[in-house]
Amino acid sequence: MLALPFAAVSRQAGDGARTFLGRRLPLSEADLARTERGEPVVHTLDADDPREIAILGVVYLRIAPARYVERLAGIAAFKKEEAAVLQIGTVSEPAQPGDLAGLTLAPSDVSSLADCTVGDCDVQLSAAAIERFRREVDWNSPHAENDANALMRRLLAESAEHYRARGAAGLMEYADRSERVSLAREFRDLVADDIGVLSQFPALHRYLLEYPAVDVSRTRDLIYWSKEDLGPRVVVSLTHLVIHQTGGGSAVEYAVASKQIYGSHYFDASLGLTLLLPDRKDGREAVYLVYLNRSRLDALGGFFGSIKRRVVRSKARGAMEEYLGRLKTRLERESRITNHLVANRHFKD
Repeated sequence: MLALPFAAVSRQAGDGARTFLGRRLPLSEADLARTERGEPVVHTLDADDPREIAILGVVYLRIAPARYVERLAGIAAFKKEEAAVLQIGTVSEPAQPGDLAGLTLAPSDVSSLADCTVGDCDVQLSAAAIERFRREVDWNSPHAENDANALMRRLLAESAEHYRARGAAGLMEYADRSERVSLAREFRDLVADDIGVLSQFPALHRYLLEYPAVDVSRTRDLIYWSKEDLGPRVVVSLTHLVIHQTGGGSAVEYAVASKQIYGSHYFDASLGLTLLLPDRKDGREAVYLVYLNRSRLDALGGFFGSIKRRVVRSKARGAMEEYLGRLKTRLERESRITNHLVANRHFKD
């Protein structure tokens, strides 16, 4: 489980953050100037795989990096404030079905599971999981929906434990379509085709590739589940969240990875990377937050894939701009309230 706070690490003053952003990422001086005026900046990036959507966003937050990490560590409360998040919770170690007690499938998914067969299922699952829904749920029973929800909770708890024990080798191979999808292979390909950002953090890079066989210092992680309305479908997912404190000498104080280890719809693979670069010039308490997400979507193949990709890229960019704007407003408001309460307490003391 995630344990905070991390140990404090000294940082060099000056424009280390701006230098990193300008040299290591596809951001211009105009982009950086926009962020410092309070505007989120978002770019879509090219990708070799036709299924992949890659998007880069940066926003300037007037909060301390440790404050963001503290909020992120309480991931259920942090994400619950997002409108799209319908249900969310963390998975204990070892995982138990009770960890997912609040999870319910969308009624449309329950109906789909009743008719699922290997190679033809409207919910992404392994062959073994599809067979379990066929064998273990009496679809003629009045309790079929409850039983299907209970089985999904057990499957996700088991998936979390398989992943913790074997890493990528423990992930599902989706068998809902005629062409199977290996989540282990998809993730390896995402990391191997890195655009040059994740590889700048070799300890985190190694941890993600070799988990759980390696132990990296200043790194904590957790697994959480969520049910999100991504329109037109509701997506149930499991995510491995890794928070890594980089150590002295880097402009980046924290690098945070979010690796999807299961998704009921849309995603063949998804990897997010958040970088926190403190800006401490003139005694500021501020941070550049950089977010890079690379997702491979099952709907972007086929004859109309290029048309779909343009539409999805455009929607993803707009959604990212809105999200970063809301995040900035929320976290800076929370920081002002916290600072006000602390100041009043000190005054009274």
